[in-house]
Amino acid sequence: MYIFNITYVIPSKRKDSFIEWAKGEARLVASSEKLRDYKVLTVAAIPGDKDFAKQDEKNFSVQLYFDSISDCRQWNEHTFHSLMEAYAKWHGPNPLFFATILKEF
Repeated sequence: MYIFNITYVIPSKRKDSFIEWAKGEARLVASSEKLRDYKVLTVAAIPGDKDFAKQDEKNFSVQLYFDSISDCRQWNEHTFHSLMEAYAKWHGPNPLFFATILKEF
């Protein structure tokens, strides 16, 4: 299984709105016949960081699961741009994010 992971840095005050977008509109935009699963996760804590919950920003990951790396790459070529356009409509241009492809063993 391969996971196309997109991690966003979100202002804390927009947390609920981001979750709503990620579970709703983003999920619809990201859909693909090759997509096997879709999850939205957040960093809950950092060991040793007592003030983590008070930070002004939160990290969220949207994870898309595919059978092969070629399916990830195909999704990236055909759908990633649309997902980021949907994000820009919600939050504005130039989001702070990074994307990786992970392999599950």
